[in-house]
Amino acid sequence: MLKQTMLLHAAALAATLTVTALPAQAQTKVTAGVAAFNEALLPVFTAREKGYFKAEGLDVEMVDFKGGAPAVQALAGGSIDVCFCAADHVIRLRARRQPALVLVGLDAFHSYALIAKQDAPYTNLASLKGKRVGITSPGSFTDNTIRYSMKALGLNPERDFEITGAGGGATMQAALDTDRIAAGMFILTDIANIMQKAGAYKVVEDYRALPYPSFAAIALESYVKNSPKAAKGFARAVAKAMAELEKDPALGRAVLAKMFPTFSPQLVAEVAKSAIERAPKGGIVSAESIENLNKIVLATDDTLKAVTLQEAFDASVLKD
Repeated sequence: MLKQTMLLHAAALAATLTVTALPAQAQTKVTAGVAAFNEALLPVFTAREKGYFKAEGLDVEMVDFKGGAPAVQALAGGSIDVCFCAADHVIRLRARRQPALVLVGLDAFHSYALIAKQDAPYTNLASLKGKRVGITSPGSFTDNTIRYSMKALGLNPERDFEITGAGGGATMQAALDTDRIAAGMFILTDIANIMQKAGAYKVVEDYRALPYPSFAAIALESYVKNSPKAAKGFARAVAKAMAELEKDPALGRAVLAKMFPTFSPQLVAEVAKSAIERAPKGGIVSAESIENLNKIVLATDDTLKAVTLQEAFDASVLKD
């Protein structure tokens, strides 16, 4: 089912994210990379659906990537303007002397859980010692999280586990189903989807309640400086969509049904409700989430430096 969803997702992107043309001189193109296609993108699709990007004079093009690491490479290289990914990369980009910041937050909590087959003997991360654990890609949000958790247990990620990049969605599920991994990191929307198959999977380690800037629109500071109108307009459009979704949950269900055309009405309602509830109010990133961000990312690489809330998120971008 996930494979079919991802195939239809590619067609849906082409159909739903081509912005209605304004006069050429009035539009500014913004290329946005997607590290993981999931429910947190609901405000972005809603902004398009309601014409909020168009009203800001923006033509938003979406490009899919297989995880946060390759998406951020594209951001650093200048082939995309905005990255929909975890705020972990704000720290890593600053270390590369390419300071970045969150334009607008999309999820106020951690968005992953570690999943195993229901009949597997694993009950928590510690019980997976000696086994192969799937992450989306090396250097990604899932990689940071799993390594932090292993170290917190007093275990060595390199010696006590085999960590392997397995992609996301259908590819992660295939790796789990064929026993290429003992457990894998799945994002919210994929968890909701695969759990429709009763008795097939279970949560081994759940991170989804942890305050964390797990999904956000990130841009280089140089982009915000050089294209302030586009950066601010992009952030405002998404924040406006968040406010509209909070007022009108039916809108969320309608837009999410287009994002995931294979989802049942019941699953659409469940996922849309989750997306709206998890979105940070007004797209504002919290100090607590940045504190947790620093804990997890710095635990995996002691050469990195912590960021302050002010360094990671400039609330003025959301203002007129």
